[in-house]
Amino acid sequence: MMNPRIRMIPIVLFFILWSFLPLFSLETDSEQSYLQAIQEFDEFVKKQMEKDQAPGISVGFFKDDFTWTQGYGYSDLENKVKAKPESSYRLASITKTITAIAVLQLVEERKIDLDAKVQTYVPYFPEKKWPMTSRLLLGHLGGISHYKNYEKEGHIKTHKNTKEALEIFDDFDLVAKPRTEYHYSSYGYNLLGAVIEGASGKSYGEYIKENIFKSLGMTHSRMDDPVDLIPNRVEGYRLINGEIKNSEYVDVSSRFAAGGTRSTVVDLLKYAEQIIQEKLLKESTWKKIFTPMTTTKGHLTGYGMGWGVSPWKGHFRVSHGGSQPETRTYLLIFPTENFALALGSNLEDVALMPYVRRLTELVLDEDLHTQAYVNNKKGQIIYDACQQTFSYGLSQYDWQGRPTARDNKELEQAFDYFNKYVQKKSLEKNFKKTKKKIEDGIHPVSGQAFTKVGSYMASRLVPQEESSSFKKYRQSGPLSFFKDYIRQKGETYEFSEEFSRLVFQYEQDWSTTYTDKIQELHISKETDFHALGSWLKKAFAQKTIYPDFTGEMTRVGRHFLGENKHKKSIEIFNLAHELYPHSPSPVSGLASAYLWTGNVKKARSLYQKAFEMDPSHYGVSLHAFEDLAQKLKEADKISELLALGKIAVKLYPENAQLHARIGDLYRKLGKRKKALSLYKKALKLDPELEEVQEKIKKLKKK
Repeated sequence: MMNPRIRMIPIVLFFILWSFLPLFSLETDSEQSYLQAIQEFDEFVKKQMEKDQAPGISVGFFKDDFTWTQGYGYSDLENKVKAKPESSYRLASITKTITAIAVLQLVEERKIDLDAKVQTYVPYFPEKKWPMTSRLLLGHLGGISHYKNYEKEGHIKTHKNTKEALEIFDDFDLVAKPRTEYHYSSYGYNLLGAVIEGASGKSYGEYIKENIFKSLGMTHSRMDDPVDLIPNRVEGYRLINGEIKNSEYVDVSSRFAAGGTRSTVVDLLKYAEQIIQEKLLKESTWKKIFTPMTTTKGHLTGYGMGWGVSPWKGHFRVSHGGSQPETRTYLLIFPTENFALALGSNLEDVALMPYVRRLTELVLDEDLHTQAYVNNKKGQIIYDACQQTFSYGLSQYDWQGRPTARDNKELEQAFDYFNKYVQKKSLEKNFKKTKKKIEDGIHPVSGQAFTKVGSYMASRLVPQEESSSFKKYRQSGPLSFFKDYIRQKGETYEFSEEFSRLVFQYEQDWSTTYTDKIQELHISKETDFHALGSWLKKAFAQKTIYPDFTGEMTRVGRHFLGENKHKKSIEIFNLAHELYPHSPSPVSGLASAYLWTGNVKKARSLYQKAFEMDPSHYGVSLHAFEDLAQKLKEADKISELLALGKIAVKLYPENAQLHARIGDLYRKLGKRKKALSLYKKALKLDPELEEVQEKIKKLKKK
């Protein structure tokens, strides 16, 4: 007969397990939502990688106590080695965030004075026309050049020590007086690496290993070295004429403190977690790091000390990307929301933002990509002012925990500024001046009027302790934010009646055009653009404001252009232009497509049109022209490349560096007379370009 005590064991065990059942449940509601987000992202990333022809990607995120990492594709195509979270990627410019932290550690130890000349710590670096400080170098305001001749400077294959790395640019002229202009510069961060060595007495690599990597448990982070055995090192790839090829071998020791490290997404998430917890530095120092710097003209740069700092639809965001041979990387942090995302790819040309945006949207359950288009120019400017006020105001209130204005007088001045300029009457009276005042609304030159207005609105609508209220407005957007504030009774600070009526009109139209179906729309190369066009034209008919998909359509149009499917590309750009006639994006896209096909006359006309629509738009920027020029060069489209140079010079006739670069192109092609003409023009625009003077002398000797 069985012992009664033995018979009781299963019964007792049952009650024990039952009492602890919640502890053994598979996942909480929030974890379940993250798992669903991961499943959707998994489907997205596989399709996106196929479109991008990306060999491998590693990605991970954490939100509060939930962490997830994954590898997709291959870290080594030739040997079929799968990518994984522990795959080791070159970090490229994410290295700058590490360098900045190292500098600030030494500042806290009083070994570096941010406002002392850099020669205090690097005496062998030549004096320039104006003194440079570590503070300004940290914010890319030091006037140091970025790469001047990437054909030479971007393909270094020999190992460099610190002094040799600085010798690459130590004779370069400053491109601007320090603090007057933002100029992103990897060389500036190499100089900061030398400052760290001079102040600490250790090599840059030794310092960050001991004081950052080791302190944070980043066991798979290190300086890159081509001769070392590095576990899980990925192989790098590039696209040449649409085909995957191995990356060119480049030794990145010449970029040591700007882009010379290597790590994994697992370590990057550890890094982000400790940053959110404000480890390594004092709280007050982190506040300084995450404050965007300002030029002498009173404009924010969107860059703090080593980090990009700008809001993303009401989120306080700090981030940095990296790009160099073999790699593309990105690190995103929302410090107040305990959220971070890290991503690395071994395709050096891949655009990572679609992956970053999609995963962030899924995890946070928000739409972070849809913009609004207003079907008249003045209305668009007014809406954009609302968007800026909302995004900067809400994010700063979240970060600071209080409104930005220090007193009622400041707040009254901010509302007066907003009400004076954000109205159609002001735009009709003096369009150019009013548009400039609106564009200045977030900047110190205006007293950051829009940020003060938005952060005050947030304080009235969003109790600081209620995270759900923050989420509500991040999901609903600026029009809902303004509408709810205007509807409140008894507010001391009010908006004009004209503006209030416009907000309610926009909000009504937006509620009918921004539908669930629209929110689920994701445009890709598989999209039926004929059907899409018919649907959107009908949905947007007779509406003042509706969702803007020019960004997605432009990306797909450029994708087809890269595949030499010119007709498809032009079809997409034409559809975008028809839907969004006041947007310069599809116009500049059409211009690039026609240039690619050799129709220079049409391209010139369209670029001019896009420039007149918005001279500050990325599609007509020098960065966009440089990107297209590289692709034209790779495709051996030399006549089109030269035509692009002429178009750029016509749009930017006063840019000395542009004339010099195009002169370099003509010189390489053996067109001596044309090169001399452009060099002389560059020198006339800027007589202090010593390197151009040398090039003229050499050409005249031949």
